[in-house]
Amino acid sequence: MWGGIYALIFSVSTILSADNPIKNGFPVSETKSYAKHTLSAVEFQNQIVGQEVQYSFYESKKFGPLQRGQSISLTDQGGLWLGYGFIRKITLTDYIGLNFDFFPGIYFKNNEVDLGGWLMFRSGIELEYLLDADWTISLGYDHRSSGDLWEYNPGLETVKISLTKSLIL
Repeated sequence: MWGGIYALIFSVSTILSADNPIKNGFPVSETKSYAKHTLSAVEFQNQIVGQEVQYSFYESKKFGPLQRGQSISLTDQGGLWLGYGFIRKITLTDYIGLNFDFFPGIYFKNNEVDLGGWLMFRSGIELEYLLDADWTISLGYDHRSSGDLWEYNPGLETVKISLTKSLIL
C-alpha cells in the first residue's frame, strides 16, 4: 500500500511542479550531480529483519523537475537490488527539502526474504537537511515490491539515514 501512495505522491509532485509545470514539458537542464550513502533497517511484515547499505548516484541533468539516478543496495542477508530511476526534490526552506523517488530495479534474493520475483519497484520519501553547500543528511522511508506483477508480492520497507555529497564532474 505505501509503495502505491509514494508513487502517487511522486507523480502528483511532478505534474503539479511549481518550478517546472508539466505544460512546459520536460526540458533538459543542468544541476549538481551527487552521491548518496545510505544505512537502513530492513522491515518485512512489520518486523526488522536486517540491515542494508545503499549507494546512489544522481546525474547532472534534470528532465523537467526529475533528476535521473542509479542505485545499488545490499542487505546483511545478501539481498541485492539494482535500480535506475528518478528523484523529485522539493525545497521547503533554505536548509530543508523533501525528496520523492521512484526506481524500477532488479532483485536478487540470495538469503533474503522472498519478494515473489526479480523485478521490484522502489519508491520512497525523505526529509533532507542541508549541512553546507556540498553535504546533506536525510531521514527516509521506502517501499519495495513488484506492484503485483508476481502472484506473491509481500513488499519490503527500509527506514534509512543518508549522507549525500555534491560532486563536480
